[in-house]
Amino acid sequence: MMSVVLITGCSSGFGMLSAARLAAAGHTVYASMRNLQKREALLEEVKRRGGELKLLKLDVTDNATIDDAMNTIESEKGRLDILINNAGYGLGGFFEDVSEREFRDQMETNFFGVLEVTRRALPLMRKSSADYGGAKIINISSVQGRAPIPGLGAYATSKWAMEGFSEALYHELAPFGIHVVIVEPGSYQTEIFTSNAHVAEQAENAESPYTRFAEAFRRKIDSMTKGGAVGMGDDPEVVSELIEKIVESRSPKLRYVVGKQARLRILLRAFLPTKHYSGLLRKALFGSVEA
Repeated sequence: MMSVVLITGCSSGFGMLSAARLAAAGHTVYASMRNLQKREALLEEVKRRGGELKLLKLDVTDNATIDDAMNTIESEKGRLDILINNAGYGLGGFFEDVSEREFRDQMETNFFGVLEVTRRALPLMRKSSADYGGAKIINISSVQGRAPIPGLGAYATSKWAMEGFSEALYHELAPFGIHVVIVEPGSYQTEIFTSNAHVAEQAENAESPYTRFAEAFRRKIDSMTKGGAVGMGDDPEVVSELIEKIVESRSPKLRYVVGKQARLRILLRAFLPTKHYSGLLRKALFGSVEA
């Protein structure tokens, strides 16, 4: 049976690719985004693959737009089988360079936005699970949620919070037959290094005590992106393929780590002593830069 799917953050990246893929597979897809003027890339992708979808305006930090989206889905379909929480952005900057407002904004979008969309979706999803079975919440996290790197602390914090919330929700919703799934990609061209990237205002200040490290980190990222090495060559389409498999699975796992780089980082973080892991990480990111 084809599912009714809501995806947040569909103007680009994983959200766009997943929406187009699921629509082409025959699912009823509600693709949402904060600014519908950014829909053209999604529509082109849907046209290329074939299929149809429905567009919704949904800002995860605006509860009124979330309510409007849920009301539309309920009135048109009367059910919601799959919720994919994908909307978010990456904030770059060392902790002292990130203002309280910038840190809070990161959490509002990447974490509290997920909470509020999920909260408003659950009544309809419980009904879907009772009537049809197999409802799923798929939360797009990141390897940063388990193995953070310096200079992305705010982003990592938001993803660590998502991980804890998702795991608790997994247990809470099991009696209702609703699966909760966490997808943990590595760093892809669609993620924090492109249009969804924000840099803390103070991070550009030459007087920052972290300037040397920030410049070294930026050079590292530039060399990776110019060489096409972001994600160690992993294709972001792999993530959308996995999401389709999860949508169509009867018994998905709680966690899926995606990409060689992500798996390697999590393994190193788990098995190396913290001091040794930190030394390797800093050397990889900053080279020989000294404080």
